[in-house]
Amino acid sequence: MCPPPGSARRPRKPSDADKKPGGRRRPEVRQGGPRVRRAKARDHGGPGVRGPNVKVANNVARLLRGGHPWIFRSAIRRDPDLDEGAVITVIDEAGYTVGFGIVESEGAIAVRMLSVVDAPFEWDAAEMTRRLKAAVSRRERLGLPETRRLIHGEADGFPGIAVDLLGEFLLIYKYARVAETYLDTLVPLLEEHLMPEGGGIYLQDRVRPVTADERRPPAFHLKGKAAPPDVEVDEDGLRFLVDVTAPVSPGLFFDLRDGRRLIEPWCKDRTVLNLFSFTGAFALRAIRGGARAVTNVDAAARSHARCRQNLAASGIDPEACEALGGDVFKYLERFRQRDRVFDLVIVDPPPFSNVKGSVFSALRDYGDLMAAIAPVVAPGGLILAVCNAVRLSEEEFLLALGEGAMAGGRSIRLLGECGLPPDYPVLPAFIEGRYLKIKLLQLD
Repeated sequence: MCPPPGSARRPRKPSDADKKPGGRRRPEVRQGGPRVRRAKARDHGGPGVRGPNVKVANNVARLLRGGHPWIFRSAIRRDPDLDEGAVITVIDEAGYTVGFGIVESEGAIAVRMLSVVDAPFEWDAAEMTRRLKAAVSRRERLGLPETRRLIHGEADGFPGIAVDLLGEFLLIYKYARVAETYLDTLVPLLEEHLMPEGGGIYLQDRVRPVTADERRPPAFHLKGKAAPPDVEVDEDGLRFLVDVTAPVSPGLFFDLRDGRRLIEPWCKDRTVLNLFSFTGAFALRAIRGGARAVTNVDAAARSHARCRQNLAASGIDPEACEALGGDVFKYLERFRQRDRVFDLVIVDPPPFSNVKGSVFSALRDYGDLMAAIAPVVAPGGLILAVCNAVRLSEEEFLLALGEGAMAGGRSIRLLGECGLPPDYPVLPAFIEGRYLKIKLLQLD
């Protein structure tokens, strides 16, 4: 409603408080139309935010306001000695509130943001419930399969935590030690709001360092019924067996769903080589897409065994794929020597692996891998290249693909690409959150 004539207030004269050091006036910030000013941190208090502030440089504050959820320890101007899990106010150089974060006492990340607002904030069961419901609401219209990500860490407001739905079970992944400080509050809420009736909840700990001599423990059973060794789940009409209790992966990479959808229609009447084939999710898509033949290469015999089980669960001949166990580079050289070529190569290497003394690092070796693949691709053939190495940027990945193909005597063209599916949302400024890169390439 407009004010009556003559009643509008005159703009007040800027005061010294509106100016930055050096005499320049602080710019006003648009928020939904009206001009508002950021409040000083000292204006705020309330349960959960009392105590010292953490000050960051203005360029860091800008990233945080743009959606980056981490404050690295090296970026803090004033680093108070705070307990793990303490909720604190984050301020910029001028003392204006950036938001509120949760303290991590060790490691490169000092604070994980909980909220970028100028209002008092309390990290409690009511706030967690609100965020759980919001995460569910965001996913309701996405047409997701029954196996999906329910909570995707910082993007859904839960630092260091992810939650997947696998049949009747919730699997929590703990990626940061600080998550331990609120799990006792979160788990009962997951049981109440997200756990299927008659199901259970498991926790997989991804935090504890594991040496070469150690093995990660199985996932911990927290709530509800115990999971059987094999839980059958559906993805777009294909059936997969997953192990909810597994120490690392349950046996299906849910974030690669859009990559599997991308490649399926390109498989018709093609011979397919599936490198680092794991439990055969890409192989099942290739067979359903009409591939003439599929060859899986993976060093782990148990991965080939699980692939055969997945084929059978989906009503496909368990022996439909050729299964080769061993080092990918050695098989690629053998194919080259024997002039064996494929119409389509799918390559999904781990970011890092050390199998029987053979060390692979995607950051260092993806170009060499591409050079080894290029000679075994038929003229006009395709490569689906997958990379989930956080430290390898989009530009560096494309450069590695191009240089590797050239080293292998071929040139490439980009035909299509995708990344994370919509149940894996990413905050705008969070480059590290866009870790998955999937490229469909054609070789000359």
